[in-house]
Amino acid sequence: MKTPPPVGPAPAGPRTAAPQVAGFRARAEAVAGRPLPTPPALHAWSVAAPGDFWRTFLDWSGLVWEGSADPVLTEGDVRTARFFPGVRLNYAENALRAVDGAGDDAPALTSVHADGSVERYTRGELRAAVRRTSRALADSGVGPGAAVLAVAPNTAAVAVAALAVAGLGAALSTATPDMGPSTLLGRFGPVRAATLLVDRTGMARPDAPADDVLAAVLAGLPTAERVLLLDDGPLPALEGVAVDRLADRVAAVPAGDPGPAWPRQPFDAPLWVMASSGTTGPPKAMVHGTGGSLLEHVKEHRLHGDLGPGDTLHFHTTTAWMMWNWQLSALAVGAHVVLADVPLTGPDTLWRLAAEHGVTVLGTSPAYLQLCQDEGYRPRDEVDLSRLRAVLSTGAVLHEWQFRWAADAVGAVPLQSISGGTDIVGCFVLGSPELPVRPGRSQALSLGLDVAALDDAGRPVLGQVGELVCRNPFPSRPTGFLDDPDGERFRAAYFARHPGVWTHGDRVDVDADGSARVHGRSDGVLNVAGVRIGPSEIYTIARAVPGVADAMAVETRDPAAEGSTRLALLVVLRPGVELDDGLAVALRAALRREGSPAHVPDLLLAVDELPLTHNGKRSEAAARAVLDGEPVRNTAALRNPGSLRGIAAAAAAAAGAAAAAAAAPSPAADGPQGGVHDAVARVFTEVLGAPVPDDADFFDAGGTSRSSMTVLRRLRSELGRPVGLEVFAAEPTVRGLTTALAEADPQGATVEPLREGAAGEPPLVLVHGAFGDVDAYRALVEALDTDAPVYGLPVPPGEGGGVAELARRHVETVSTVWPAGPVRLAGYSFGGLVAYEMARLLTARGREVPFLGLLDVLPPTGRLSRNRQRLYHLAALLARFVPGMAEDGPVDFLRAGPLAPLLRLAPAPPPAPEEAALQRSEELFNAHAWGPYGGRVSYFRARRRIPVIMNQLAAWRRVAPDLAVADVPGAHHDLLAAEHAPGLARAVSAALAASPSPSAG
Repeated sequence: MKTPPPVGPAPAGPRTAAPQVAGFRARAEAVAGRPLPTPPALHAWSVAAPGDFWRTFLDWSGLVWEGSADPVLTEGDVRTARFFPGVRLNYAENALRAVDGAGDDAPALTSVHADGSVERYTRGELRAAVRRTSRALADSGVGPGAAVLAVAPNTAAVAVAALAVAGLGAALSTATPDMGPSTLLGRFGPVRAATLLVDRTGMARPDAPADDVLAAVLAGLPTAERVLLLDDGPLPALEGVAVDRLADRVAAVPAGDPGPAWPRQPFDAPLWVMASSGTTGPPKAMVHGTGGSLLEHVKEHRLHGDLGPGDTLHFHTTTAWMMWNWQLSALAVGAHVVLADVPLTGPDTLWRLAAEHGVTVLGTSPAYLQLCQDEGYRPRDEVDLSRLRAVLSTGAVLHEWQFRWAADAVGAVPLQSISGGTDIVGCFVLGSPELPVRPGRSQALSLGLDVAALDDAGRPVLGQVGELVCRNPFPSRPTGFLDDPDGERFRAAYFARHPGVWTHGDRVDVDADGSARVHGRSDGVLNVAGVRIGPSEIYTIARAVPGVADAMAVETRDPAAEGSTRLALLVVLRPGVELDDGLAVALRAALRREGSPAHVPDLLLAVDELPLTHNGKRSEAAARAVLDGEPVRNTAALRNPGSLRGIAAAAAAAAGAAAAAAAAPSPAADGPQGGVHDAVARVFTEVLGAPVPDDADFFDAGGTSRSSMTVLRRLRSELGRPVGLEVFAAEPTVRGLTTALAEADPQGATVEPLREGAAGEPPLVLVHGAFGDVDAYRALVEALDTDAPVYGLPVPPGEGGGVAELARRHVETVSTVWPAGPVRLAGYSFGGLVAYEMARLLTARGREVPFLGLLDVLPPTGRLSRNRQRLYHLAALLARFVPGMAEDGPVDFLRAGPLAPLLRLAPAPPPAPEEAALQRSEELFNAHAWGPYGGRVSYFRARRRIPVIMNQLAAWRRVAPDLAVADVPGAHHDLLAAEHAPGLARAVSAALAASPSPSAG
């Protein structure tokens, strides 16, 4: 894959001095005793010598602390290690301390309100306000070890209160007023706080005023004793809870009061209690320590963001998101922080704010950048961004096209993709002031964090998408969860899948240059026919289709195939656009052309909006639950729960339309091809669930490789003639297939070439399956490593017969096509039993069969004892209870069997033609009377099976004692599926290579 060219220079900004990381590098090189000339070299040292790195950074940072920095780490275990157990410090003291280049007159905090008003604090003014507020809070009962809740928009009032709480040594948990009572209680319930700081702005609900909502929240918080209001509205009457206004209490503090002493606490003393998004269950209440949070944030701000005195930072966030805490810590590096409680009224909102307040580092999200691009807004043409030196983006995947748009529409400032999470109150991947930006990628791994991508086997990989893990302890790891006394919930959340390392739940690829790209949540990764697809790949393609504004891809249960899944794509369309047949075909065609067949959705739905969390993140889990017909586990975690009703309605409408289309007769075509055309159109409609235009590509209309096999089998059965896969692949449309069938030889070939081979090599002949075709072998044949030419042996439609009769006819065909010399045979299931009988007949005629491959061929039940038949049927029933091991479920299996009357099960509906053919083949298979075979047999057994009783190899060994067994991926019903083809092909190729060398013919 080509590496995109860098976009923009490394951060330059208003300062001309070397970046701060250069000064730290000099200190690190002195400690390491060797040069560390590049960002990757510095990162490598930071994770190889974590004790040296973190001690050096603590000394270099200028943070105020007391005690001993030895030991740095108590142990090397990621889950249990503690940092700096001998260090004591105070978060507020460090945030407001004197910093070189940022004196008391330097700007510290600006708060922009929705009504246009602005509050401004210098560092001296902010320190004084926090000191006075801490006195008021202390007089209200807040002290070391306490917990405080804050419900407020992103304003100076809550920032000052937060610093005051931290100064007193208490822990803080924050949320936004618009979350609603159930969401607030889900976040705050485990904290068991006595004090609430509340700004009621935006707390009212459509059915309840703000004071009623507040009362409902307090009713669910039995430990609450007092409410300190941050707004200036009338005091509410709240039963059993003291209510006052914090500003009034602060105003009552004497002018000369220096405030209470701020204790320096242990490094792991609780600072923040943060909640996970809660889309997969109740939110986890994560406790973050004072020292770990502060040290990590200062490291990220100074070494990765080059943030310091003279900088102005604004990050578009709310108090419900960890970026609010991250932004607040920028005070500790001397930066000026701009808070904003303003709605996004259009694409210009943040850019105008940045221009008006001289922002040098702007933090936003991919969604906002996309809004700007979609609206055609060009910030560089509209506002003065001369002070802006970097744009940071997080919260979702940042796509390549957004980097290109920013370079053109914003200017020559780096767009830096950063990613981490509430779980670590920091970032795993960030920017770098020393590196260019590669579109679509984060510039660097976080210093001191051994970030890696692990493949499905748990091995670290470069240049491949894998599970994001951190393999060493890091200070901003939560100290634990609330209500988790034995730590089991904490262990299960991050350490169960890969013991000994932190597993974050994201998919990432890490390149050799240290850059990385996060591909989204690992629980949102799609597995389509064994192919892993990051949803972002689909979004990139879908958004380029005219009319598509946004999309969400989820993998859901396939109602037509128990144990299987299908790909569903939800699309939000631009105003005035409808999801008609033309757009649906165009969208699927683009996904197949620009992605792969696996990128094409089985279900395509138009919806008004996608489900989002209160942090603005997509909730694939909620959409998946709706499509699977399951309850959404926590609708309160969603900003727009009404979106779920829209998804359900769209899915129901699609299901109804599919049923109506399947029941409706296909329109007849004029002319001599009318009968063939009608059959092709009808089969396309019934397989795809909707009428298909004559010239629409089958795959663009939603077809898959699997459903194309169904089409071919149906047409062979209905038309009574061969329909080859190559004919279908040449032009997979109703019109093209109709024309091809009208021109093709209705007799067809007796053998079907599948792959060319070396001259003189004996052929490998694959015997047809239960449907009479050899199409299912295509993926296996493509993956084989052999010089042998490969042929398929089909049976013409309508020419049935028992196993023995088919074997006799096929031996005559083989003898005609290859009258002399060795022949290799193989077959899957039904075809394998036919191949076995062919080998017996050929060897009886003196022909050599150096290789006989049986692909998970079960023994005919008619040849088993009564007890073994019972075991066989028990295994088949048990397989129906294991997802992915059988195509039908236990009820369908029992309904079709002899126990249906005893169990009073309703009779099965009449089988479709394809099902009837399968049932007939199964009857012929089980009735076959096999005989002994003395030659070597290679048996390829499906790995997913009910142990021992499913294959019953003992029965095979009685008739074929020279039996070599190899386990291969998959279950019996999907052994030949594309996702299992590489593993099966390796085993078959090895057995072919190990088979006896054939004699000269």
